[in-house]
Amino acid sequence: MNFQELTQKILEIKNRGFIKTHRLDDTGIGKTLEDLLGIEENNLRLPDVGDIELKAKRIDSQSMLTIATKAPNPRGANRVLFEKYRYRDKYGYYCLHSTVYASKYNPQGFKIRIAGDRLELENKDNIEAFWPMTIFYDVLRTKSNKILLVFAESEGERKTFEESFRFAEAYLLSDLNIEKFKTAIQEDKLKVDIRIGVYRSGYSTGKYHDHGTGFRINKKDFLHLYDKYEQIV
Repeated sequence: MNFQELTQKILEIKNRGFIKTHRLDDTGIGKTLEDLLGIEENNLRLPDVGDIELKAKRIDSQSMLTIATKAPNPRGANRVLFEKYRYRDKYGYYCLHSTVYASKYNPQGFKIRIAGDRLELENKDNIEAFWPMTIFYDVLRTKSNKILLVFAESEGERKTFEESFRFAEAYLLSDLNIEKFKTAIQEDKLKVDIRIGVYRSGYSTGKYHDHGTGFRINKKDFLHLYDKYEQIV
């Protein structure tokens, strides 16, 4: 399949109207689109475009897009942060869910800042936690330099098998820009999302579980991290 054939296939999917989800929960939208495109994983290989990361989102969703997941350095920093700043959720389990911005301290007293060649997580106990700016090249450019972003309308009860999707818009994004990446951090458009908790069932119940530290951004701002983007459907 080349890029022209992919565009045609997405247009055909759009013209089919609402299609029942193929999976429960938040991942249903992505799984449904992957199945319709005939791919097994969240990745496309097109001869005239190269590797493309496929992302599908509900068009009216307020949730943010995750462009990469990477725990801070040094190794084990997240575990130290969890032990120091954890709290109990409404079910009584320990967790540390913390969205971190550059412009202000959040309820846990965290803030991110660009300091030379690294992105640092400030905290009141001065626990060392940072990401080298080489993450842009090592992780972001590798994983997210070309994105096919597809928006879908949704109807029916969300996150159940009663939900259906109409894949209405598609954008091809390429050439992630490091200066735009830095600006997005400084303007609070790009946030760091710490998601740590404990296993709630099975053999490991109550044990530490790092769900991944994500670099996340709103859909409307996501387009502007790239030098090139075009609407293809």
